[in-house]
Amino acid sequence: MSGILPFVPRRDRDANWNLREFIRMCREDLTVFGGDLDWKSNYWPQSKVTFGNLDARKRRKFENISYMQQPFLDFAKAYHRYRQGMRPARHNIEMRALKCLERALAEVGVPPSVERAKGFVFDRAAVLCAESYEPGVAYRAGCELEAIAKFLVEKRLVSGLFPWRNTLSRPTDTMRTGAAAREMREKKLPANDLLNTLASIFASNPTLDRDIFTSSTVALLMCAPSRCGEVLLLPVGCEVTEEKQDGGTAYGWRFFTGKGGLPMIKWIPDVMVPIAKEAVSRVRRITDEARKLAAWLEDRPNEFFRHPGCPEVGEDEPLDEWQIASCLGYLGDATRLKRAGLRVWLRKIGIDTSHRAFTLRDLNGWVHARLPDTFPWFDARQTLKFRDALFCMRARQLRTDMASSPVLLWRPTVGTLNDDLGQREASPGYRVPNIFARNQVVLGEVAGKVTSHQFRHHLNTLAQRGGLAQSDIAKWSGRADPKQNRVYNHMTEHELASMLREHNPALMLGSSLSQVAEDLAMKLPMTRQEFNMLTVPTVHVTEFGFCAHDYVMSPCQRFRDCLNCTEHLCLKGDNRLIRLKDRLEIVREQVRRAEAELQEGSAGVDRWLEVHQLTYRRLEQLIAILEDPAVEDGAIVRLNNANQFSPFRRALEAAEVTKDLSRLTLPDLCGDDDG
Repeated sequence: MSGILPFVPRRDRDANWNLREFIRMCREDLTVFGGDLDWKSNYWPQSKVTFGNLDARKRRKFENISYMQQPFLDFAKAYHRYRQGMRPARHNIEMRALKCLERALAEVGVPPSVERAKGFVFDRAAVLCAESYEPGVAYRAGCELEAIAKFLVEKRLVSGLFPWRNTLSRPTDTMRTGAAAREMREKKLPANDLLNTLASIFASNPTLDRDIFTSSTVALLMCAPSRCGEVLLLPVGCEVTEEKQDGGTAYGWRFFTGKGGLPMIKWIPDVMVPIAKEAVSRVRRITDEARKLAAWLEDRPNEFFRHPGCPEVGEDEPLDEWQIASCLGYLGDATRLKRAGLRVWLRKIGIDTSHRAFTLRDLNGWVHARLPDTFPWFDARQTLKFRDALFCMRARQLRTDMASSPVLLWRPTVGTLNDDLGQREASPGYRVPNIFARNQVVLGEVAGKVTSHQFRHHLNTLAQRGGLAQSDIAKWSGRADPKQNRVYNHMTEHELASMLREHNPALMLGSSLSQVAEDLAMKLPMTRQEFNMLTVPTVHVTEFGFCAHDYVMSPCQRFRDCLNCTEHLCLKGDNRLIRLKDRLEIVREQVRRAEAELQEGSAGVDRWLEVHQLTYRRLEQLIAILEDPAVEDGAIVRLNNANQFSPFRRALEAAEVTKDLSRLTLPDLCGDDDG
């Protein structure tokens, strides 16, 4: 956005001065949301934000008691304008955090001002978030509170430092079992019957623009996991084709990813390519006239758009009421009215013919005054103009009770699609006919509910079921972090178990349980019988066998020097014998090199040679035992090491009980047979 100025606080000023200067700069110097922004208004249509307090849950004209209180209100406006200019983001979460902070400050008992914000105030604001919103929304609002606290401290808008972190935990989003998981899946995924119904409507080649828009947009959402807002930003020339290595043709879209992502080409699976091409073609067909209008309004701003219903008159010739209605596309509605009624009707839309005559030049000014605020930009952040947007439409184009406007532009939103997929209640007892009602599809109260984001969840779950790599799912969905995939994975516990059995035949239940147990035993490092024979029932798999050390009592004393450790066990008949022989060759070479270095007089080699010689002798002894035919297969071998440290040996030596521990046996140390 234009008019962005970084706020630099004065270190020699107090918090009150910095706060007043920050509010002044945002009010007078910034041009975010336009230079003509009405600062005093508590509703900003440019950003669609109402500065209501925590009691104001819906956007409407609130009473004064429902607005934020001063002086916090001015800070909220300044912060919103500043942050949306520096870091455009979802302002609904930002406003929720500000509402809770304002209420927390008000509970202190004084007029709420951020100057008085301390850590305990933000703690209370976090509690209000948890009490007022759903867990997921509350967590994100808490994160925004953390950003506000950091902002206040960095910009010196508060006195003192209080590093505050979000105290709300991220809600669990990976449930797989139980009633809660089933309820979550039903909420996030569309019903299969509903998907089949939408597919049938698309296949019937609908003729109404409203049906074409809804069914085609849903088809696009089902071709690749996308946000609805991203699909609505597709350019008219979005289609891309490239030759694949196997000689086939890859088809994709030039795609603007949301949430700060970079533009990309989103490739469509081959099975969905015909559907994607047909959906794009249908939308392009019903929006061609709107793009022609957008090009005219941008290239010829001083001339009225000459559509088929426009009378053949000059730009400055006076028009009567019927000609005006025809120019604006209201002639079909005006034919039901008499001339006096037509004048009243035109006055309601801002054209008063009782004082002067209107010309096409006057009507052109009326049209330009009612263009979207961002015209000619369909989306300025993505540098997409109305004339180049696939979903550029004319006003009233999706109305089923009125004709499209031939001179006014309009862009659909996510709510436009969701309203036609849901069951919006316009008045008590009356629901606006949606796509199912128009196509005479009877759905239940619950089965008829679907949102545009459910299709994204559905495709991600299908990708998880198909075993697609997490990095590929993230890239296909336009995500920067593959960890976000877990939110969109709604596989059941039964599907996960089936996937494990499919990738591991030993888990299949087609054979007997004894056979399954035997197959599993072959994959385990040791059997249950071997485990029970150990003197210490803790086992850690090593490269050459098993370690019986209990890490709960103490860390490893040998630094993984397993071959010189008395707690290391080897199993006769184990295939790890091959690894022992390989290690013997390596140690033999190391001994040879150490001896050569010792002859050359290298410092410290004698100790190095001693350790390797000890390891070499132990390997020879161990291999000899494991290859001895007199030793039964399955026997557990533990080598002795007289040089290993032992607290028991150290205690005996300190008491001078013995001078040669290697000659004593356990009965000698115990003193009698019963010991």
